[in-house]
Amino acid sequence: MTEDSNNHQSRYNQSVDPSWKGVYKVGGFSLFLSGAVLIVFLISMVSMQITLPDNPQVFFENPVPPVKLVLLAAFGEFLLMPGVLGLSLALKNVNKNYMLIATTFSLISVTMFLVSRAQVFSLFPISGRYMATTSEIMRGAYLASAERAIELGNIYADLGLMFLGVVSILIGRVMLKGNFGKRISHLVTVAGTSVFIGSLGIFFQPIAMLVPIGLILNGVWQTIVGIKLYKLGSLDSNQLKIG
Repeated sequence: MTEDSNNHQSRYNQSVDPSWKGVYKVGGFSLFLSGAVLIVFLISMVSMQITLPDNPQVFFENPVPPVKLVLLAAFGEFLLMPGVLGLSLALKNVNKNYMLIATTFSLISVTMFLVSRAQVFSLFPISGRYMATTSEIMRGAYLASAERAIELGNIYADLGLMFLGVVSILIGRVMLKGNFGKRISHLVTVAGTSVFIGSLGIFFQPIAMLVPIGLILNGVWQTIVGIKLYKLGSLDSNQLKIG
């Protein structure tokens, strides 16, 4: 083994903690599944032509498809929390401060997403009342209530995207100095930058198109890194490395 290889192996062993192997496995599986769910979510929106609710009346008339889509999104977003935690522990010795911030921001991001999804869930029982009533006044009240809930949910979702973008950027920078490789670190950084800039589309609509691009890239890197993190947890103490 060459001197460069020895130094490389040394950096691997310094950057991971064997005592967290179980968390690496759980985090890796969660991160992989979160990325896979995100990809399925995006494909479902395109192939089934289902969109998240933006028109209260359309939602009330057929609430099941968008609610299923939101449930799928919420499941993937929830899985992001243990995924980032496992990744943070694997990279904490590379840059503890950045990974602590990334973990904290990921918790905030997921919370924002789940609150956003809750706004949609709250409309599901109202849809039955809307369809059952014959009073135009009551229908107008239900529509106004739903419109407010959807707008509020969109604000929370946008905040979640902002924090998610920052999380990916921080993780990408740490990976650049860690053991995941420059290509994957650049992918993570580009994904985060796209999501963050796209989330500002609330102020400048044309850049909002960057959000789906960034989310696709997020789904890709989460699945790849999730597999690597899971494999890391499966190695013994003498083999611990990412590569």
